[in-house]
Amino acid sequence: MKTHIIILLYIVVRRVSGQLNYHQDPITGTVYNQSKVHVVQDDHQDTINSDVYNQSKIHVKKDGHHQPEYYGYEQQCPDAEDIAPCVCSYESVSNFMDLDCSAVESEEQLKQIFTANFPCKNFNQFVIIFNNNLKVLEAGVFNGISFEIINIEWNNLEVIELKALDSCYETATKLNFYFNKITSFPFIELSQFSKLRDFVISVNSLDVIPADTFHDLTALEHLNICCNNAAIVGTFQDLPNLRDIWLGSNNITAIPAHFIKTGSSDLNFIDLTGNNIVSVDPDAFDIVDYLDIDMDSNSLSTLEEATWRPNLEAGGTLEANDNPLVCGCDIAWLFGEDQLLEQVYEDAKCTDGENLHDLDPKMFDIC
Repeated sequence: MKTHIIILLYIVVRRVSGQLNYHQDPITGTVYNQSKVHVVQDDHQDTINSDVYNQSKIHVKKDGHHQPEYYGYEQQCPDAEDIAPCVCSYESVSNFMDLDCSAVESEEQLKQIFTANFPCKNFNQFVIIFNNNLKVLEAGVFNGISFEIINIEWNNLEVIELKALDSCYETATKLNFYFNKITSFPFIELSQFSKLRDFVISVNSLDVIPADTFHDLTALEHLNICCNNAAIVGTFQDLPNLRDIWLGSNNITAIPAHFIKTGSSDLNFIDLTGNNIVSVDPDAFDIVDYLDIDMDSNSLSTLEEATWRPNLEAGGTLEANDNPLVCGCDIAWLFGEDQLLEQVYEDAKCTDGENLHDLDPKMFDIC
């Protein structure tokens, strides 16, 4: 009995002092070692204070570094030297892996990197930023590795080839290609991104953007294709969860009927600024409560009642600054008893420089 007590006291003292670090599974009764695992790669030492059970043994590599052999819990990132200059980071708490290839030197190098051994095939994010070397994202470049988020921005990228993103059809929630030099993008593939919530290809050099290719992206919430100086052909329809759409600074001269008829009750903002729009057909937009439509810096000479009344009556707002508004009897409807003028932003002006909100309503009595 005394022997048992002495052994028990010894274990307690050793455990309190940090010499022992054991955990007993309350269900199975199995005792596991939860001590820190030291992983050494490329002369850099990372300490993983893991909450999972340590089921590894240590072996010595030829360079003298210790490298764990895993049993049941695979190493998440590929070997650093196999994917350099890309950098893989793993967050154990969220179980997220990111791959940053901002320092990649060529298309050939990027493709070679994805021939390495990737223990895990599913990543959270792929990043290339401030890179002047990559001009083409080639077909099949990811070699079956999938990403939820792709952030390729502030680069000199010019072409995204067909099937460059094919490994992400079922995983991508965000595709961000902001501020590149893209002239060619495989819009025809968009319908295959079943989980896509955010699509950004603003500030690029596209000539034509086919709106019809966005049809039926039922998860899409944010769409930004502004600042391409592109012709936008077709219509934006069947996007039931869309919240905002950014079409400013493109080559749009007229808005046809049904241009933005998404069917979304959550749509709250439409940006059409900085185009050269001279006319907007009635029934061009979704009629949604409190929808803000920004038409600043266009070529509208009037605000036609058939076009704008339905939006304003639904509590929506209209921005119309920097348009050559004539301010004749054609806008008298704004000064009626329902006072819809209050829902037009106060910076809207007539061609003579007078603010719409400063006009005397009595001037419309003759209309």
